[in-house]
Amino acid sequence: MSKKIVIKADLVGKACMSDILSVVATLQGIKSMEIDAEKCTLTVVGAVDPVRIAQKLKKKCFAATIISVADDKPKPPEPKDPCKEACEKLCKERCDKIACCKECKDKCEKACKERCERRCKAWIEGGSCSCGRCCRTSPGFCYTPGYPYCGCGRGCGGWPGPFGC
Repeated sequence: MSKKIVIKADLVGKACMSDILSVVATLQGIKSMEIDAEKCTLTVVGAVDPVRIAQKLKKKCFAATIISVADDKPKPPEPKDPCKEACEKLCKERCDKIACCKECKDKCEKACKERCERRCKAWIEGGSCSCGRCCRTSPGFCYTPGYPYCGCGRGCGGWPGPFGC
């Protein structure tokens, strides 16, 4: 099993760093090695015994202390929030049309995203649109006049689709 091993070692100068890397590189099962000169640490990833690494370094007269040993499993990707993604795209498109200045565009996007995400989440959690009415025109479409994101072509002033209006 692959592990991520962090070892504190004597890292004084470039020659010392290269000596440490060459000593550790002789061990079998190493995928990667990385030195952090500021923290004086050596990070080794691979199927190798951390005690064996420390012993090898001490045998070559380097002080070595094992700081941590953890499984080297990639972190699972964070689940994507459909509301956040859709609202970012929608608000960016809408607010990019404002030619005033960057500050105005940023304010527009922030306000738009907050409103959009709130309504989207309400729609998902409630199983219907966030206006609190039954969707009158067709399932999945909410009809609320005055909402600025009408794209359905029905003149409803609302935002069709799963995000409600």
